[in-house]
Amino acid sequence: MNKLTDALERIIAWRRKYKPTEHQILKPGLSTEQLYEKLKRFPNQLPQEIYALYQWHNGTNDDLWRHGLFVYHSFLDIDNALQYAERLINRESERNYRMQQGKPSYLFPFCDFQGEYFAVAGRETVTKSTPVFLIDTVGEVSTAFDSLTNMMIALAECYESGI
Repeated sequence: MNKLTDALERIIAWRRKYKPTEHQILKPGLSTEQLYEKLKRFPNQLPQEIYALYQWHNGTNDDLWRHGLFVYHSFLDIDNALQYAERLINRESERNYRMQQGKPSYLFPFCDFQGEYFAVAGRETVTKSTPVFLIDTVGEVSTAFDSLTNMMIALAECYESGI
């Protein structure tokens, strides 16, 4: 997961340089044991990348979009991510609709902006990565990135190049 954490650190380095008053918005990361305990509520296995993300940091202290870590999306802490997954994203009607469209039935959101989410798919077994999906405000799901690592590399490059 070095590429993932390297990209995350590049994003933080940019933010420290250009938004120095906001660099302390990240919560401390969780241990593997804490993650297993919290994620046992989720009905599927999540990719190793999600574990690496939440070991790095457990979301932000402020879920307002003004502190959107990943451009304008807030990085959800694990408890909020699980609540959104249970109460909104993985309701039976949502899962059935996604399955009819050939999309993953269970999704785990890790970023939010006013009802728009980035999420990864839950699977039967643990994998290194899964695609990252964008869930729009009306619940439509589309593939956004082929992995969380590639998403963070792309975001780091956007920050660094001024996009």
